[in-house]
Amino acid sequence: MIDAWDVYLRSTEGKPVSESEFDLQILPMRLMELAKEYDITYDPEVVIPSDRGLFKSVFEAAITLLVDVGFLNTSTGRIIAFDEYELRKDLRLLPGEYRVGEGNDAYCVKRRDLEDKSLPTIVSGPTGAPLTEEYFIPIMQSYAMEPSVKEMHTATLLTINDHEIKSRTTAEMMAARREITLTREATRRAGRPGLGITGTMSGTTSEAQCFGYGPDALRSGCDRLLVSMLNELKVDWDVLKKALFAQQNNLGIANCMGPVLGGYMGGPETTLIGHTAECIASFSLLGGPSINHTLPNDAATGHKIFSENIFAMAGTIATLAEHTKAVSTPYCSPASGMATENFIYEIAAQAGMFAACGSGSVLGANGSNGAEIDAYSGMNARILDESLKAFLGKSLEETNEIVIELIKHYGGDDVMNYTQQPPKRFHEVYNLKTLKPSNEFVDLWENAKANMEATTSLDFFE
Repeated sequence: MIDAWDVYLRSTEGKPVSESEFDLQILPMRLMELAKEYDITYDPEVVIPSDRGLFKSVFEAAITLLVDVGFLNTSTGRIIAFDEYELRKDLRLLPGEYRVGEGNDAYCVKRRDLEDKSLPTIVSGPTGAPLTEEYFIPIMQSYAMEPSVKEMHTATLLTINDHEIKSRTTAEMMAARREITLTREATRRAGRPGLGITGTMSGTTSEAQCFGYGPDALRSGCDRLLVSMLNELKVDWDVLKKALFAQQNNLGIANCMGPVLGGYMGGPETTLIGHTAECIASFSLLGGPSINHTLPNDAATGHKIFSENIFAMAGTIATLAEHTKAVSTPYCSPASGMATENFIYEIAAQAGMFAACGSGSVLGANGSNGAEIDAYSGMNARILDESLKAFLGKSLEETNEIVIELIKHYGGDDVMNYTQQPPKRFHEVYNLKTLKPSNEFVDLWENAKANMEATTSLDFFE
């Protein structure tokens, strides 16, 4: 990666640019030019692309974008410039894996290739979604009890000691630490105390998020700090401080980004280029070997499960798999709520993309776009795991056919008429004493599997 001092100098001495000029002129105009120059187009019948030439074009366009436009440090109003040679050199230094956890729960997460027959690693939990203090441990424990889960991703505490958590106060620092210690207790109760943890989510500032590191909290050489960049192709001092803190404390870094489709990066073709560019730059700027990234959020609805969103994400994951050694780690984020039919089909469609396009690991699943309170469970991880297994061995072309059918089933091919189904809460679908899913939730999943087998070439019962 670029030396932290060099990043500082570029942030303070780079070309001055206003944020509005960057967002409204520089970035979108160059993206449109590159999409035309490299002939990158979107076909609604190809949501899972299979053209290796497309992936090569996207990669080269993304590199060109970074060299021509760079990243904006919004704290200084200056451009962090990149040299093409250093970008390509940094990509060659990616290790292609990362290690988490300790003892019997230690695990090595590895990158995957296109159409790889190995199973992506499940990194599970509510992935930042809001939980009450009452249900935080039970919900996290339900995820840790799933054998497929190899690493935990924390949630956001809504309160601390029944009090509101106010940003930029000591309360958010204490909340961030408690988020991790409660997650650690949940893994202990599940009999898996050494599971690696990725966090923190309960603080907004770098001071609060870094406070998740400490005794019985985030551990050096074992856990990871989530370092989220800004939309789009932007960072600030808070982002860079978190990365530097993790580097200096032997704490793993999870590079993170969540693009918007229909925003500053435009439509599916240009979002594909722009998102790939920020993924490539994340290692040079932050240093993490894995890329935690969400499907592009639809600018109008906030949902991620429409055909155009899946195309942009599938193309990014496939490009990274084909041309880098990054561990691509996408979030599985259904828009519909837990324990509904659409929720299951939305997870399955995303799982097909992740399996075929080369995701090294997968985060989630959550539900309701991570916006509802206490509406998450370990059963979500089970549905994701079994869906991934059903797609293993499928070609990109086969996966495209199946995913299109799944999208049609939940209405993701029609943005205007899509209906987001409301969730069931954890206490409604889980036994609070045994922390096992209800028969109704399990039956819903079994029936959905049977329906998918009857209407597609998926086989869940091998």
